[in-house]
Amino acid sequence: MTVTPAVEEEEGEAEAPKKGLSFKFPYDETEMALIAGIPAAIITIFTGLPAVIKGVGLLLALLWGMDSVRKTSKYGLGTGVPSIGVLGTGYGVIGALMGLAVVEYGAMPALGIYPAVLVGALFMAVLGLVSGYFSNNEKYIAMKIPRLERAMMELGMAGTLAMLLQFSIVTGTLAFQSVVDMVMETGVIAFMFIFTAMAMFHPYNACLGPDERRERTRMVSIEISGLLCIILGFAMLVLGTSPWGAWDGLSLIVFGAIVWFVFFRKFIKACMDECWETVGTGLIKTLG
Repeated sequence: MTVTPAVEEEEGEAEAPKKGLSFKFPYDETEMALIAGIPAAIITIFTGLPAVIKGVGLLLALLWGMDSVRKTSKYGLGTGVPSIGVLGTGYGVIGALMGLAVVEYGAMPALGIYPAVLVGALFMAVLGLVSGYFSNNEKYIAMKIPRLERAMMELGMAGTLAMLLQFSIVTGTLAFQSVVDMVMETGVIAFMFIFTAMAMFHPYNACLGPDERRERTRMVSIEISGLLCIILGFAMLVLGTSPWGAWDGLSLIVFGAIVWFVFFRKFIKACMDECWETVGTGLIKTLG
């Protein structure tokens, strides 16, 4: 049997702050998982929260998913980067539907608390861990990517939380039939799927290269999350599902617009400051 050489795990990343960068976030991947995963999970089980708070949870979940895609892809997947993001979104849809199927167990409807929905996230964590094991094991696919098992596990959890939060935002509940009627049959699920995948795979896909840096890459994920919040806010207004009234959808639109503008501008400025030379039409310079 031919044994392919293992990919060596990187000791660390050259992430020293450079001129023009002011966006700071937990540096370590484990810190990122804890700070994003725990609040996102807590916000998910409380369906009565305002949409903006759910939007913050969604942003954190997508940022966590993007970090997992980057962790998986930085050892030379190349064209496989989008595939990992789409895989994570597929994990999310399946995990979210599983969570919705058992949402009534242990539920406290009067308080709007549905802890059992996290069963879907836990299931996808196990599935991601198993798929990572088979992908890395020499007897099967033998990809030998360092920490692939953990990255796939986190990707499954982040994708599931992201989809559940979007369902909760649009329907105002986590009832299975409401999700089918207002998300699936209306076609809103298509926007959710595309933008969720984009928020997770596009940042690293767009920024990869010799000078890719995690801090700058994460800005792209946040700005795409802002666009997704705008779309979800419009969906809330059209469907009229929020228990908080129309202002709930409007506030989410404003929140998403601010997030998109701030982080798109930060990303462009960071690129302008760090690049060797800027060439092109000049359109980007007008934003600096």
